[in-house]
Amino acid sequence: MILHKVAHNYALALSQVSGLNLEQAEADLEAVRELVRSDARFSIFLESPSIGREAKKKAFVKALEGKVQKAVLTTCLILIEHRRTQLIAEIFEAFRNIVDDILGRTYVEVTVAKALESGDQAIDKTLQESVIQKLDANRSAFGLKANKELHYTVKSKVNSELLAGIKMRVGDYIFDGTVARNLVQWRDVAVEHPLAVENTFSE
Repeated sequence: MILHKVAHNYALALSQVSGLNLEQAEADLEAVRELVRSDARFSIFLESPSIGREAKKKAFVKALEGKVQKAVLTTCLILIEHRRTQLIAEIFEAFRNIVDDILGRTYVEVTVAKALESGDQAIDKTLQESVIQKLDANRSAFGLKANKELHYTVKSKVNSELLAGIKMRVGDYIFDGTVARNLVQWRDVAVEHPLAVENTFSE
């Protein structure tokens, strides 16, 4: 938890650098993360306590100078100075979340029982647009800011266990309009009000 907070503070400080291109900085940080993650020898070199910080800084400058924004490289050098390069992946994730909030990027995950479209998306454009319209009209129900321009990205997938209907996730908020969910609700009602449910079906 403490490391997560520290990573967020580094990410926040970077996002506030004057003149920084936020989306490019996000891509730069991702490139740095992949460099450390994919190159085992470089990662070992970076984390080795027997190698001095100046040598590590020179290696970073050689690998990144002219390829990433100056503020991103400076952040990496600060991490080396404070022996916190293990936070690079967390800083990238925190920075991406901050940029999402600043730019109003909102990710919507839609799950359906059966694909309505072939290819990468399980639903067609018409349903995607309908989901966005309904979501945008009910922002408060999904914890979204009312007075902010939002840019929605919809990703959809299939889960045959849903039987039918649609499930939508936005961050930590979930709308469940599936048959399975409705059956659970009916079961809960039946437990507390068995006669009322019987009357409902008999009618």
